[in-house]
Amino acid sequence: MISCKNKVQAPGIADRIEGGNIHTTTRFEELPEDFRKFYIQFHEDSVFQMNSIFFPLEGLPQNADPDFIGNEKYFWSPDQWVIHRELVYENKDYQTEYLIVSDVLIEETVIDAKNNLRLIRRFAKTGNGWRLIYYAGMNRYKKTG
Repeated sequence: MISCKNKVQAPGIADRIEGGNIHTTTRFEELPEDFRKFYIQFHEDSVFQMNSIFFPLEGLPQNADPDFIGNEKYFWSPDQWVIHRELVYENKDYQTEYLIVSDVLIEETVIDAKNNLRLIRRFAKTGNGWRLIYYAGMNRYKKTG
């Protein structure tokens, strides 16, 4: 259940990083080619997806109740994970923003403006390729800063 009065704090990574060459885009085509290939395979291949997630995965459950979560960290386990199939950048019901923090860190925010909800995923490039390192399900977030 989502409380309208108490919204979950948006865990924005840009607020935590100083300087650098951070930029935002809504165009999937502007993302690094190796990330685009990873992203498509991540959504098409469930085995690849599960192997591309660092469990336990930090984040927030969908419809998080801030009174329940409090200041505690939440972690997804493999048995809780629901495979992500939809390529959200192709879905016209959502707006997708990509925050390119560096050549090894991308934050994706999927916005459902009709319902005032956001989903946040962070991907990092490691020695073994791109990995999902953070996932917050659809929630209402309050602005930071």
